[in-house]
Amino acid sequence: MTRLLLPLLIACTPSSTIVENPDRLDDVPPAQGAVNTGDLGDMNLPTLTASPPGGTFVNSQEVSLTVTASNDLSPDEGSIWYTLNGTAPVAGQSTLYTTPITLTQSAHLRAIIEINGATMGIAPTFLLLDDSLIGWSTDLPVLTLWTGGDAPDSKSEDYTAFSLTVFEPDGSGRLTLPTSANLSVRAGIKVRGSSSADAPKKPYRMETWHPTNPGNVDQDISLLGMPNEADWILLAPLTFDRALMRNALIFHLSNSIGRYAPRTRFVELFVAERGENLGTDDYVGVYVAMERIERDRDRVPITELTPTDLTLPELSGGYLFKEDRPGPGESGFYAGTAGGTFYFQQPFVSVNPSEADLAPQQGAYLTGLLDELAGALASPSFTHPTTGRHYDQIIDVDSFIDNHILNVFTKNPDAFRLSGYFHKDRDTALLAGPIWDFDRTMGCIEDSRAEDPTWWDNSNITTDCTFVFEHGFWGGLFRDPAFTEQYWDRWQALLDNELSRQTVHANIDAMASELSEAAPRNFAAWPNYPPRGGNLAGEVSLLKAWIEARHDWMNDCLTLPDPSICTGN
Repeated sequence: MTRLLLPLLIACTPSSTIVENPDRLDDVPPAQGAVNTGDLGDMNLPTLTASPPGGTFVNSQEVSLTVTASNDLSPDEGSIWYTLNGTAPVAGQSTLYTTPITLTQSAHLRAIIEINGATMGIAPTFLLLDDSLIGWSTDLPVLTLWTGGDAPDSKSEDYTAFSLTVFEPDGSGRLTLPTSANLSVRAGIKVRGSSSADAPKKPYRMETWHPTNPGNVDQDISLLGMPNEADWILLAPLTFDRALMRNALIFHLSNSIGRYAPRTRFVELFVAERGENLGTDDYVGVYVAMERIERDRDRVPITELTPTDLTLPELSGGYLFKEDRPGPGESGFYAGTAGGTFYFQQPFVSVNPSEADLAPQQGAYLTGLLDELAGALASPSFTHPTTGRHYDQIIDVDSFIDNHILNVFTKNPDAFRLSGYFHKDRDTALLAGPIWDFDRTMGCIEDSRAEDPTWWDNSNITTDCTFVFEHGFWGGLFRDPAFTEQYWDRWQALLDNELSRQTVHANIDAMASELSEAAPRNFAAWPNYPPRGGNLAGEVSLLKAWIEARHDWMNDCLTLPDPSICTGN
């Protein structure tokens, strides 16, 4: 897809101009401004701005559109054309802007100017508040998703066009409606997740879209200070994670030990359908806005693999793939077996490139790499009998150790069977990660597999778990004394530092403080999913107690000659 850059907007500052560009801009540094596709010479680009730049209002809202030019381009050069129904404006056909626009109902404004062949545009949304939201206040950022149609309800539906409006607390730490937006853009959302997709509180995958292009072209934004990208996740903690923070917590801990995991922000979300005014009935609770795992300089920084990269060294990367249930339209592939020694419950699925874009030679290379790893791990010498490569020449051992520890530390019942990512850059070893999907961990409610803080896995109570020292490649790795020594040394180092009880508890407390005001509203919105103890504090207390008990058990295990044989109390 064409990808353009949009800087983060500051509160009450008019939005920046966006210029259509048919070329990919993945190699342009973030926030470098618009790109000229017309004939404006060496001049700085003009900008089209709206004042206010989107937001909420009561009764009526006057919106002014302004062209600000520079150098030899006069401010009155170029006409402004706009629509109020979310459709793409067309120069010479849509409404010509002459005087400020007065709104008396919610509207998705899209406006463009064309100067010397360059098209620039903005797409702010203005939301009329019901009386129920006038004076509504919070200390968290607020996202609103607004559409003239219906919100998607199942994973089978494609992206539905929405407008995304972002509000952030002011310098006093408060956000009170009505107020102007920090960011207001076009977006598309679709339902995501596995079991969570059928829950009433829907998790969404979100793309942000170009403001003027009539199609759904990706538009990079900085969402709540996170690096520029167009693909995001709105995670909806509900059934399992009633502390609302399990994914955010472990992602933060992963980043703290030097292993990238998606950045997150807690938000309160409103989803308004059918062009309605914004009211309390549109409130859907606390969500976790986060980065989607994908190839990007600020996410998984691997080289882009193109369809023509069919010979070495280009063929060697980059690849981002996962072991998981295939999604709609995906089939996945099986690899990593050597005489049946290594068995994977789910297939591998290519993420970047997508399965549809993965050339046959590239798929064969990736399959061959995983089979080579399996062959090396099945060998008594841990060296592949044909290629002569030791497994530590195929994988980045440190990343595999850290990935395993993070999953086992939280007692992730689906670890290494589902939502397990891997990536490989050009001419580098294969790395495990980033980590993903931890709502069923750390003593969560409604999944007994993570209830007991002892045992490395749940093999004492169920076969529906991962045998963490045997599953997949891990059985071969844990046969190697050199690997196990390095593995247990890393455990001790992390438990003494980044994963210490004090550090993990401090992170939990910080997140609980951030959520303390919004959590009661979230639980009131979903009364069928009450927190244990009656409030967030009860859930937090249970989470901290689980971490403390697991810490005590693991530290005792590490005193044994072979900690892997450690069992429950």
